[in-house]
Amino acid sequence: MPTHLRMSPRKLVSLRNLFVLLMAALFGIGVSSASARKSAAHPHIRLRAMAHAFVNATLPGEGLLPIDEDDHPTEGQKYEVKLAHPHTDEVIDVVYRIGDTYIPEAIDKLSDFLRDSHNQEVSRFDPRTFDVLHTVLAKLGRPDGIVDILSGYRSEETNDMLRESRTTNAAKYSQHIQGKAIDIRVPGVSATLVRDAALSVGAGGVGYYPQSQFVHVDVGPVRQWTFARHAARRHFRRSRSA
Repeated sequence: MPTHLRMSPRKLVSLRNLFVLLMAALFGIGVSSASARKSAAHPHIRLRAMAHAFVNATLPGEGLLPIDEDDHPTEGQKYEVKLAHPHTDEVIDVVYRIGDTYIPEAIDKLSDFLRDSHNQEVSRFDPRTFDVLHTVLAKLGRPDGIVDILSGYRSEETNDMLRESRTTNAAKYSQHIQGKAIDIRVPGVSATLVRDAALSVGAGGVGYYPQSQFVHVDVGPVRQWTFARHAARRHFRRSRSA
């Protein structure tokens, strides 16, 4: 064969695969080549596999806070959370909801536990935040697991201080100020897996902090982000996430 008509082995393989696909399209022949199977692979198969790794747990419907704090339900599913402050060794373990009713005293206890660590200011937390924590743990297969708390409620004073420090991406109107956000770790579970479980809940914001290995969850608008501290130093003014 003349030199100018010779083809490389790679080109010959490509032409063969093209011929196989054309025959399959014309005559309904089953395609069995490895390259054809690879071309037909679903682009999102990895994402589906990741989602299937979690326990099939769903976020409970929005609950109610009783007008009379003594009017507690006695029947229904119990929802429990266990929180810890790793730097102070404080731990709280409470049933915050029974059925579709939140327990006001439990919400008060949790709100006090999640107080601003800089000035001890307390603000009542949105109880849906605890539904998110409960569901994330259930998805991870750790319904009785403990959640380490890095940051709960933030007063405007504390939030402004963090913004001025330029070491975080604390937003001007942070969900932490509204008592709707918590920065967490789950002992024994990687931050990436906690992030993926939180994203699968689809109930609010999820922020991933790879350098500090924690995850931000909130019950604000649904969104997600990853924060790199070195990028924040260069682009601090563009930060609008947490």
